[in-house]
Amino acid sequence: MPDDMLKTEMIRALPKLRSFALRLCRNPDQADDLVQATCERAIRSLDKFDPATRLDSWMFRILQNLYLNSARDTANRSRLLGLVMADYNETYDGVKAANSSLELQQVQAFIEQLEEDNKIVLLMIAVEGRSYKDVADELNVPIGTVTSRLARARLKLRDWLESQEHSNGVTLRSLGGMM
Repeated sequence: MPDDMLKTEMIRALPKLRSFALRLCRNPDQADDLVQATCERAIRSLDKFDPATRLDSWMFRILQNLYLNSARDTANRSRLLGLVMADYNETYDGVKAANSSLELQQVQAFIEQLEEDNKIVLLMIAVEGRSYKDVADELNVPIGTVTSRLARARLKLRDWLESQEHSNGVTLRSLGGMM
């Protein structure tokens, strides 16, 4: 079929394509977009068109496939968004996050006030998760010294937290494994 005849046949098919798209989408704007996408796909794929078939049938099939793919993609995106939002809504509490951040800042400020030896051991073991032996080797001190420094730092931190518990709500639970 010559190009001029194909163009004429495509133009003749447009009202029927739009009517079909409107019945599928039930939305005039979406139907127009679907017809446009169908025409674009048909023009790009003219080399795959079999002249033994009817052009309008071929274009209806393209339109239907585009619609089904779009509906499937929309359903998948909605489902995934629903899962993400459900998880987000269940796990994120802005007020709790803000309070936790404030508590963490207060604890960090207190730790900065500890004696340097005690602070270093506390941070290396409780925050970095290093072993007593590794800390002792790195600081070139006996393990007993590491244990003593850690115990002093934890005791001071516990006393401070207990005093803070009454004044602004910082709890021992907030610190997890540090204590």
